[in-house]
Amino acid sequence: MVSWNLLGVLLWVIIILYLVFVVQNIRKRRITMIIKKHRQFSWPNFLVDVIEIVVLIFGIGWLFNKTMLDNPDLEDTSKITAHITYEPIVMNTGEGNSSYVTIDSKKKRISTQTFTYYRPGKKIKVSSDFATVAYGKSPLDLNAAKIPYDKKELQKMDRKYQRAYVAIYTANYKKVWQNGIGMHAGHNATRYYLIRIPDSSFIKEK
Repeated sequence: MVSWNLLGVLLWVIIILYLVFVVQNIRKRRITMIIKKHRQFSWPNFLVDVIEIVVLIFGIGWLFNKTMLDNPDLEDTSKITAHITYEPIVMNTGEGNSSYVTIDSKKKRISTQTFTYYRPGKKIKVSSDFATVAYGKSPLDLNAAKIPYDKKELQKMDRKYQRAYVAIYTANYKKVWQNGIGMHAGHNATRYYLIRIPDSSFIKEK
């Protein structure tokens, strides 16, 4: 089966070929104008230049946005397929107070926190850009609200794991032509970690 991502490759090839055409066409028309009309400037020629350049800039901008800045609607089932896995976490009983989560905050102007949680025999680190820690009565916080978690299912997991688990949301781009434009078809769209703990006393800060 041919990958839809080849559609995106083809569009970039077309953009590059059009760039070459624009450069050569502008140069050719300018030389022709100088030789045949003995003029350095004409409004009709200038307007053609502007139109060609505007089309080129629009094409590059549109395709760059589709390729590099794509921000998919996670609830658009025509383009996105998603699933959530639930994994119990264990308490770290190392130095200091026992904790489910360790938060490492860099003291910089622009920085992100790193969350470390524990699975049996494993220590897992995730960036706060793609994770949140929820505690208290509600299994969701404001950060996790941007992800389409099922609150009723989370409440069910609360009872099952005594509010000590991680809900990992994984979204992938479907293999459809719409995603192929940005060369995303079949690739991961996002992965988000909702780390659920009973209360804030189980958080250790570095």
